Amino acid sequence: MDDAHGGRGALSAGRAIAVVVGVLLLAGCLRGQGARPPDWEGDRSIAFPPFHAQSAVQVWGNEQAYVLDGNLLRAVQVAMEDFFPKQSKDTPCWGRPEAYHSRVIRQGDVFFILIHEAPDACGNAFIGVDTGARYAVSLDGRILRRSVGAEPEVPPAPPDMDAGVLEGVALDGGAP
Repeated sequence: MDDAHGGRGALSAGRAIAVVVGVLLLAGCLRGQGARPPDWEGDRSIAFPPFHAQSAVQVWGNEQAYVLDGNLLRAVQVAMEDFFPKQSKDTPCWGRPEAYHSRVIRQGDVFFILIHEAPDACGNAFIGVDTGARYAVSLDGRILRRSVGAEPEVPPAPPDMDAGVLEGVALDGGAP
């Protein structure tokens, strides 16, 4: 069946968005803050929200149009460029963006992005254990915090918290 413009096989809105996101991810025109050491975390006072506390809208729905903000696209691109190594024809399935899903939550001027493996993307060749990452990215595309692998979704304890002694009480059965 022909579309309104007389062409056959026109891209659906979901596919068009996927193409745009793919081009942005592969173009590499916008770089974040450059290469970071693997253990860089950023500002640990930034707490990640619970990404699975509510259901998410899937952008790849059929015949549905979506409007994606440029700041959102930049934030996702910056996180993806930081998480994935440079691609080559020899990059295995588990090292490619298409083997992962992303969830994005915006809170004020910060985008929180969860990148996690898609269980069926690579078949039986890839079984993820503690894979993926969480990012906090500012509206201007700066990575504020990064957490790679498994880490609890709670903020760190305050530095003045002592986990061993209650005032005036000996917990080991001895005298105070």
